[in-house]
Amino acid sequence: FLFYIYLLCVRGGSETVSVNKAINTQEVAVKEKHARNILLDKGAQTFWSVVNRLPLSSNAMLCWKFCHVFHKLLRDGHPNVLKDSLRYKNELSDMSRMWGHLSEGYGQLCSIYLNLLRTRMEYHTKNPRFPGNLQMSDRQLDEAGESDVNNFFQLTVEMFDYLECELNLFQTVFNSLDMSRSVSVTTAGQCRLAPLIQVILDCSHLYDYTVKLLFKLHSCLPADTLQGHRDRFMEQFTKLKDLFQRSSNLQYFKRLIQIPQLPENPPNFLRASALSEHISPVVVIPAEVSSPDSEPVLEKDDLMDMDAAQQNLFDNKFDDIFGSSLSSDPFNFNNQNGVNKDEKDHLIERLYREISGLTGQLDSVKMEVCAQTLPHLGSTGTGYLELSMSHDINWTPS
Repeated sequence: FLFYIYLLCVRGGSETVSVNKAINTQEVAVKEKHARNILLDKGAQTFWSVVNRLPLSSNAMLCWKFCHVFHKLLRDGHPNVLKDSLRYKNELSDMSRMWGHLSEGYGQLCSIYLNLLRTRMEYHTKNPRFPGNLQMSDRQLDEAGESDVNNFFQLTVEMFDYLECELNLFQTVFNSLDMSRSVSVTTAGQCRLAPLIQVILDCSHLYDYTVKLLFKLHSCLPADTLQGHRDRFMEQFTKLKDLFQRSSNLQYFKRLIQIPQLPENPPNFLRASALSEHISPVVVIPAEVSSPDSEPVLEKDDLMDMDAAQQNLFDNKFDDIFGSSLSSDPFNFNNQNGVNKDEKDHLIERLYREISGLTGQLDSVKMEVCAQTLPHLGSTGTGYLELSMSHDINWTPS
């Protein structure tokens, strides 16, 4: 039992540290290793206990990074994340309205992102058959409508609303960047672009499902009844096609994700056989690339056109691989691939201190247990309770 308490303390402490490291005021992308550690929890209680102490309503950068991490939690985390987060839905709406009063910088981005997260929570609460990552088979999609054309009709409308929020964030991020510059190789640019990986994954599934649902509806309802659906689909198809195309040309995404391209022309829902021509868009994340942490970046003041940026990265390949000793900036990603023994030693020392502190807490718990147990052993001296736990912890840093 005490060892279980010890594990919970270690796990909770580790996640708390990861949340604080992931959601900070630095204008750099959230590190994937911190996000992965947060995802290990079977819920979101620890996440919210940390987040509730952060000034999300007064610091736009903190709010933006919170949105990114929370989106990832909703998408890839345990199913309990949604249940643990519903109580904060109204707070997200209030923050969205508050940040919406700012028309520049991260304020407007935060407002739109918060609205997307609320819409996402409402959709998955109302449609629990859809997992957080939106991955479903055709059979599961059919079961979601329960063989009722009215359900399919309403489900398509809700999916349009969902996709509209995703596209709105997508478009707003792009509009906030100077695409005439090599913005995707700067820390500031990557901070804004990083959440779009989750958006691209969501959009690919939502687009695929709307196509399939519209073909199903056209097989059951008159074409005139679905004119509004077709118009709305066409509008979203045009936006998504353009955004996928523009994203695939950005250097930041090229190493991290393979973005599908939509067909030249939208599906013809008035021709039932056209369904066989539909190819589900598949987003591919290369197996050898697990994190954007080592993505080479330039500082904000070093903006240059793409050719010059690529040449600069090539000329400095040695520093990209082994790290540069000329910079002490902990958020300079050019050093992330290098071997920095000082940082590693500091990390090991900090972990040893944390373990030592937890061991002291366990000693206190043991003494309390002994104090409560020994009086019940009787006065004959024939019984004795010995509680022991090894304090020797073999720590091998990976």
